[in-house]
Amino acid sequence: DYEQAAAGARRVEAIAARVGDRDLVVLARAMQGFVEMHTGDIVGGMRLLDEALATAAAGELGLFATAEVFCEMVVSSLDVADYERAAEWLEEAERSDRIVCFPGCCRVHRTTVLRHRGEWDEARRSATQARAEVAGVEATHEGMVLTEMGELHRYKGELALAERAFGQAYEKGWTPQPGLALVLLAKHDTSGAAQMIGRSVEHSAQELASLVSLLPAQCEIAIAAGDAAGAEAAAQRLIEVASTLGTSAAVAAAACVNGLLLQQRGDLAGAAQELERGVRAWHEAHDPYEAARARLRLATVFEALGDAPSAKLELATARTAFEKLGATPAATEAARRLGEDQPVHATCTFMFTDIVNSTELLTTIGDDAWHGVHHWHDRTATAIFTEHHGRIIKDTGDGFFVAFDETSMAVDCAIALQRALETHRRAEGFAPAVRIGLHVGSAVLTGADYLGRDVVIAARIGALASSDEIRISGDVADQLEDHVRVTQRQTRTLKGIPAPVEVAIVDWR
Repeated sequence: DYEQAAAGARRVEAIAARVGDRDLVVLARAMQGFVEMHTGDIVGGMRLLDEALATAAAGELGLFATAEVFCEMVVSSLDVADYERAAEWLEEAERSDRIVCFPGCCRVHRTTVLRHRGEWDEARRSATQARAEVAGVEATHEGMVLTEMGELHRYKGELALAERAFGQAYEKGWTPQPGLALVLLAKHDTSGAAQMIGRSVEHSAQELASLVSLLPAQCEIAIAAGDAAGAEAAAQRLIEVASTLGTSAAVAAAACVNGLLLQQRGDLAGAAQELERGVRAWHEAHDPYEAARARLRLATVFEALGDAPSAKLELATARTAFEKLGATPAATEAARRLGEDQPVHATCTFMFTDIVNSTELLTTIGDDAWHGVHHWHDRTATAIFTEHHGRIIKDTGDGFFVAFDETSMAVDCAIALQRALETHRRAEGFAPAVRIGLHVGSAVLTGADYLGRDVVIAARIGALASSDEIRISGDVADQLEDHVRVTQRQTRTLKGIPAPVEVAIVDWR
């Protein structure tokens, strides 16, 4: 009830002015700006919010009022997809000692901005800290940050991790769209994706910022499903939303969708013009991932126009951007289209886990009991891998093949898994024994899998481990922090590996 809210805010301002409470005067004006933005006067609303936050930034307000005004500004900016404004104020808050933020909640919104700006490593760290701050305290923001985690996984092609994060967000009462629908599309479930995104668009009909991300996904899914009418309707609605908002991100999204539709109609020249406009607008919005995606689509149009040099330039530029971001699936697609799909090498810490004597355990306790044990083990291990930013490459049946970007995080994950098993064993009387092996090195990335000598070494080290043991290579041991104790460093000959490999044991207890 925005009319009632506006009247209440004006009344607060009048009372506060009469009694000389500056904090409440500014808070009331900020709330009026917030309401004006949500009733369509974006320019007027932003003016009031800017004034309020400028007052806070000058140090003229108390801590609570400053944090509340700052929160309303950032949320309002995100609500109209004005990522540039949100980023500017977040940067100002970091530079200034006068702007204070609410812990957790404001960090969730900062994560959103960092993701759009392509600062994915920092976004991941911010998301982890934000979740720790809001978990069990504020379910909505926990759902929001889980959605951000899911999007980061999706961009990197880690669909299983993305789907899990989105599922957890949904459990917290937050709808993780369009990410979850796009995961279904990536898994070739076009019908499921179309139904899911359709419901989300219907439920978010008045939430303009949500529509900026939902409608392009709906259009993409409709085109994949051969639903020309659905794609046209989504595009038309997005154009209307972009006209209302006028922000770079909204304009960029609308231009790219319009370009796709013009391409579908056979108007290649018009499609190229719109997609070029989309690329420019995404750059203005400082969103390198979406700009690179627009370049991939533009390259397709240039190819259809017979302009091979322009297509090659767009593909090469997109590939560079994707590689910098770590968006491996998109980088691989660009390389393939350039005819340069050479093996992509990646340096990671590889982990192999395995339930010890699983066959004997199955025979002893029976199928039903084994199913319960196995399910608990998989659920527990997956949660710990996710918490430590591990990418599950394969479920090997009785264990997992997982890759980590950070060696210390991989070892911490292995320790956390063994301790979780030991805790469950003490509390419940039983948990399966697991052995773990780790090695850091380079491998060839093929789709979502890793192949190479260093992967084999990790697997062989895992096979050397005994029950409840963590074995690591000397290369891993050399990178560990002081808080991890390593024992029994010795050289071992591994099956199929010509040169001996130094192996050690992590004392995790």
